[in-house]
This record gives sequence, C-alpha cells and structure tokens, in this order.
Amino acid sequence: MTTVQILAIAVAFIVAGIAKGAIGMGLPPIALAVMSFAVPLEAALAIMVVPTMATNVWQAIYGGGFRRLLVRFRTMAAASVAALMFVAIAFDQLGSQQAMAWVGVILVVYAGLALTAWRPAVSRATERWANPLVGLASGAVAGITGVAAVPFLPYMQSLDIDRHDLVQALGVMFLFIMGALTAALALQGAFTPVSLAGGIGALAPTFLGVWLGQRARRAVSAETFRRVFLIGMLVVGLQMARALL
Repeated sequence: MTTVQILAIAVAFIVAGIAKGAIGMGLPPIALAVMSFAVPLEAALAIMVVPTMATNVWQAIYGGGFRRLLVRFRTMAAASVAALMFVAIAFDQLGSQQAMAWVGVILVVYAGLALTAWRPAVSRATERWANPLVGLASGAVAGITGVAAVPFLPYMQSLDIDRHDLVQALGVMFLFIMGALTAALALQGAFTPVSLAGGIGALAPTFLGVWLGQRARRAVSAETFRRVFLIGMLVVGLQMARALL
C-alpha cells in the first residue's frame, strides 16, 4: 500500500466519520467516494467493513430499543440480506469499474433526493408490504455496488418513527446489510492481510471523525451540516458516474 493510498484512506474515514457523528449516516458512501481517488473499489469495500461494523454495532445497541426495532424491520433485514447475497454471487460485479460508476449514480440520486423538499410519508400499516420490497431493492443495489443508500435511506427517513429510534434502526439495518456484504466479499476473496490491516487502521481516523462530527453538530445546525455533505456527495458522485458516459 502506497503513502498516497494510506493518506486517502485516513482522509476518507475522517470525513466519513464526521458525517456519521454529525448526521448519523453516510459513512460507507462517503468513505468509498473519497477512497476511489486512490484505492481500487474491491479493496476499498474490504477496508470499509471493519470501521463500518464497529460504528454500526454501537449505533444499533445504543438506546435500548434493539429488540423492538429488530422485530419491526425483520422482513426488511431478511429481504436485504437474501437479495444482496443472490445478486453479488449471480452477477459478480462487486469491485468492478462498472460498479464504481454505479456507486456514483447512487450518490447522485440519494443526494439529489435528500436536497429536495420532497418527503414522502409511509404509515405503519404500509410498512407491512413496503419493508420487504425496499429490503429486496436495497439489497440488490448493494449486491452490485457495495452501498445501501437507495432506496433504503430515503425510505427510512419517510417512516413514522421517532428520530432517536431512526438512528438506532439505521444501525440495526446496517448490521445486517454489512454482514451480508462481508460474507459476499469473503466469497469473492476480497479480504487480504493488507485490506484487513487497512480496515483496522481506519478505526482511529473514523472515531476521530465521529468525535469531530459530534462537536460540529453542536456548533452549527444539523440541517446546514447535512446540506454541505449532501452537496459534496453530489459532486463526487457526478465525477464517479462519468465512466458510464
């Protein structure tokens, strides 16, 4: 691993950690987007696993609602895992150049939706059939790109759910999605001693970023901070998606 790659990884997880600490989400797509300038996608996905799982374990268990939220979103979790594993094995696109471009498309779509005033509302009754469908779609997208952002994140933000429960529910869902992604990458042979060492080494900059993000959240409004990061994701996504043209 070169000095430039090490620096890119450190910067990627500091920036992604800041987003995680400030708004509770965004670590995987931001980390992948920044690492993409110096690290191949397959290696970046493998490096991302350790710090992402570490932050999501804390996010999933903090708050005391783990079992209740797991029951509420169990069909979404099961569907996302099944779809991710099937698509990852069937299409074998994780880590490819085309997958990198589609990561860019996902960043553009997600940032574009999040920057608009459009906020759909999903009732608890609708969740019964919508949860597994969104799980299937999100798992399929993650099985190709390694990123579960669309339609998963916009959907979660449209639910009738307390904001504290939302943050914990995101952690619960990401545990299942990242667990399935880890299994798919392992079957693909993506994990090497170098990538595992990179993932462990990324823990320090990740938690530094989370700490900085928490401080920034108290210094500026959460909405302002969110918009700045979404605009950054939009710009980076457009750059990555150019490969499809």
